[in-house]
Amino acid sequence: MINTQMIIGVIIHTLMSLILINDPEYSFLGYGIGVIVLVNILGMLLMASKKTILGARIFMISSILMVPIGLIGALGARKIIDEKKKEEFYNNLNR
Repeated sequence: MINTQMIIGVIIHTLMSLILINDPEYSFLGYGIGVIVLVNILGMLLMASKKTILGARIFMISSILMVPIGLIGALGARKIIDEKKKEEFYNNLNR
């Protein structure tokens, strides 16, 4: 249930982190962004283990910290939350 916007967001965050870690003046920012990448990956792992809404919310919150570039992944996570809520709504109608 992980979409391409989320994958692109993680790739961009990882590249930013690696670039900043190699710069001695801004390495602390690289490590900070690295923590955000780890939280993004945690959210994706939760989504893969059938805790879709929780994982998408964690991913969305951690991506929002990287405004404006993090909005790509946050919007992808928001789409998944919306799809899951629609699916639950339709399932409740059919009961």
